[in-house]
Amino acid sequence: MKISVIITTYNRAGILPMCLDSLIVQNYPKSDFEVIIVNNNSVDNTEEVVEDYIRKYPEVNLKYYFVPKPGQVYARQIGILAAKNEILSFTDDDAILVPDWLKEIANVFSMSDKVVGVAGKIKIKWNETPPEWIYDYERQLGKLDYGKDIKFEVGLYMNAGNLSIRKDILHEVGGFNPEMVGDWLLGDGETGLWKKLYKKKYLIGWAPDALMYHYQIVSKNATIEDIKRRFYNNGICIPYNIYAIDKEGIRPLLKNMRYAFKQWLKWSVNKVRFGLLDNKKSEYYAVFRKAFYYAQISYTLKIIFNKEFRNTLLKDDWSINFNKAK
Repeated sequence: MKISVIITTYNRAGILPMCLDSLIVQNYPKSDFEVIIVNNNSVDNTEEVVEDYIRKYPEVNLKYYFVPKPGQVYARQIGILAAKNEILSFTDDDAILVPDWLKEIANVFSMSDKVVGVAGKIKIKWNETPPEWIYDYERQLGKLDYGKDIKFEVGLYMNAGNLSIRKDILHEVGGFNPEMVGDWLLGDGETGLWKKLYKKKYLIGWAPDALMYHYQIVSKNATIEDIKRRFYNNGICIPYNIYAIDKEGIRPLLKNMRYAFKQWLKWSVNKVRFGLLDNKKSEYYAVFRKAFYYAQISYTLKIIFNKEFRNTLLKDDWSINFNKAK
């Protein structure tokens, strides 16, 4: 089974080598996989780092592309269109992959012709010991674990940090929805892809031994502000889906915004109450829930009052068109 590994990267020249090192030592035939690194307009020395790996490891099929248009979905487009193989395996530039990663992915695909995608386990690897409270929020950082046994299930969620899919199926559903532009989210990305696969009742496999360690930096990622940002981004996905994907119009948007406003008020009160009680764990959670609902309010207002933004959301330039690429 031939696999194309796709990595999009943005200003991670210092961390990217950990990911590339883990791919170079894969227990998988070198002739059966390629690694496509797509630089999404980084301003650091990412290009120099990748070119150095290409020189040092000619036996590994490493390819490099530069995409000036900001937005992870556009970088993924180039990776997808450049891929030569039947299976596309996506991972992050801050991933460390176990040596049997590709082998385990291929193994699960080989078990059934009906499997269109494979999810792999994700654990968080901290650069130093983080504060205790952050362990409750590692799922926000990508942690994924469906157990130690291989299984197959319709609607199984795949995190894009460790997601493999048949190229023809990704083509059929139009690829990923738009998502990260820098640190912030425009749309619902991998969640949107998952929804499209779920609607078609496609079978997804679980590869517990295709393990990815998601490298996180305590000073950046184990902070209130970073987790708050992630909850905010998750909140955005709801009005985005109502307007841009399901195209339900303004009325459902307003209905959702009213609900979000009530929830935002509730969690604002809870934040104050938990603060007075000096219950930090509950206070933090209230902060994050506030961000989740506030995102829905502000995003909805932007859709309503910003015509340019509305038009941007309704573009489908992130859909993969293989015919244009030929």
